[in-house]
Amino acid sequence: MNLFIFAHIRPDILNKMKTSKVKTIQVIDFNSVVEHVRWLNLNRHKNHDKRVFPAKAIILDFNHARFLKPYHIAPLACLIHEYQENGFIIKLHKSSVEMNSYLESFGFDQFCKSLENDTFRVSNDKKTFPLWLINEAKKEFYTREVQKYFENNHFWGQDLFVLGSSLAELMNNIFDHSQSKIPGYTFTQYNTRSESIVTCVCDFGIGIPTSVNNYLKSVGEHAMTDDEALKRAFELRFSALTRPHNRGFGWDTIFNSIRSMKGKLHIVSNHALLLMHDNGKTTSQLMGLNFPGTLVVITLNTHHLPEKEEYGEELDLF
Repeated sequence: MNLFIFAHIRPDILNKMKTSKVKTIQVIDFNSVVEHVRWLNLNRHKNHDKRVFPAKAIILDFNHARFLKPYHIAPLACLIHEYQENGFIIKLHKSSVEMNSYLESFGFDQFCKSLENDTFRVSNDKKTFPLWLINEAKKEFYTREVQKYFENNHFWGQDLFVLGSSLAELMNNIFDHSQSKIPGYTFTQYNTRSESIVTCVCDFGIGIPTSVNNYLKSVGEHAMTDDEALKRAFELRFSALTRPHNRGFGWDTIFNSIRSMKGKLHIVSNHALLLMHDNGKTTSQLMGLNFPGTLVVITLNTHHLPEKEEYGEELDLF
């Protein structure tokens, strides 16, 4: 069954869409974060050829997508937001009733209709926390709610502090460093098969290595390669900006917390890829592509969630 969902489209615009060539973007559920970033780059608004596709509309075709993950959804939200800000209407072509149900469960249709629709909506699927546009004024609300949501629905008596604090630090990174023209997005799911919580934060800013190198140049130091700059960003006490809420400590805390849970971390920014493996080792490398932004994926192994009292009152990032 093919299901078509239109945002509220005026008749004159709808008629123009029918007679004009409309660009179709195939949504593909790559298993590789890097391959997904490559797909994302190719489909950015700046690469849209209006001579070939003159209609101010984009069709998102989900025929080739089966198992969408947070690192598919959060970047896709950034992509949609970018097109909407440039006057495009988004149309969804869904391949199945299952895909339709999945996207509707966290209000994806409503999100695609308007940038003005930022109403918080609880997901119909208790394994999914809704797509969230990152707003500095509401970040504390979000980080509290996502932590409570999974604790109350799946992990009663266990502490998901590391999830809330990780998201807080990732959001701080966007506000402090990204210089993104559009807001970033975050999306979180509990995978019952792997018994892991996967969260993704994405922005279309300048990228962490660029931010670090801009800072180094401003203080008279030499620029680094992107992979080295990315590693430098996460060194204890290093902060490319000096806003008081991080002081260079936040990322070190997050890395240690993820290691303690035998979790995994992927960061793609500019030409750099950084991986933290479930054995705690961290590797970084240069990629053959440039992502002008930052995509972070954190995978938490729920087998290693601490009990509530383990963190106590030691840390308060909010």
